[in-house]
Amino acid sequence: MAQGPEREESTHNAGSHASLSVRWVQGFPKQNVHFVNDSTICYPSGNFIIFLDIETKQKTILQCMNGIVGVLATNIPYEVVAFSDRKLRPVIYIYSFPALTRRTKLKGNVLLDYILLSFSYCGTYLASYSSLPEFELALWNWELGVILCKKSQPGVDVSQMTFNPMNWHQLCLSSPSSVTVWTVERSNQEHYLKAKSVKLPMEDGSFFNEKDVVFPDSLPKDPIYGPILPLSAIAGLVDKEAETFRKMTNSF
Repeated sequence: MAQGPEREESTHNAGSHASLSVRWVQGFPKQNVHFVNDSTICYPSGNFIIFLDIETKQKTILQCMNGIVGVLATNIPYEVVAFSDRKLRPVIYIYSFPALTRRTKLKGNVLLDYILLSFSYCGTYLASYSSLPEFELALWNWELGVILCKKSQPGVDVSQMTFNPMNWHQLCLSSPSSVTVWTVERSNQEHYLKAKSVKLPMEDGSFFNEKDVVFPDSLPKDPIYGPILPLSAIAGLVDKEAETFRKMTNSF
């Protein structure tokens, strides 16, 4: 953390009324810097969020009293900032800017940490993704403070998450090995998350064709009663007969 001359900063406390005022906060992350409006950026620094006016260089500080600031996201149209606290059973807080008054507090069932937050480009929707053990994708209506739907993906680490700018019903999540588009389907007041994986090309730009593989990777894992075999293997065919074998269908 860099050091510099002490000076008074405009400070606000999140979650508690402190008897001591903060005189100086300094530090800058390698990433996780966001615009909250046309002229102000914000970024986490320990258990503080620093708002910096890029024109006047004036700083405003929001303090999280319940632990280190975890992930951070902003919504420019509504001028709000969302952040999680890094503690056991973390909570997501949403504050308005520039007043820095708390709009709402979102409590889920996450045990350890949130690793991603993302606001929709339209509407009052917020997506969150948690770390182990849940690996849970959740869609919130942050204005109402409720979870609309959620889906757990055990063992799936996600590195990026974003809404479709033109359609809040679509979310894109990416990991080192895959890209998945999630669609939010709605029936009356019920919401559901439906996933569709997107195939990525190989290094040479070509796509892997599973039709020519005897045991395609897309088949489910072996069930308890044994491996899933191609129909050609069940029929006892080999060589060219196995490659050209097609299941007969009844046209009547």
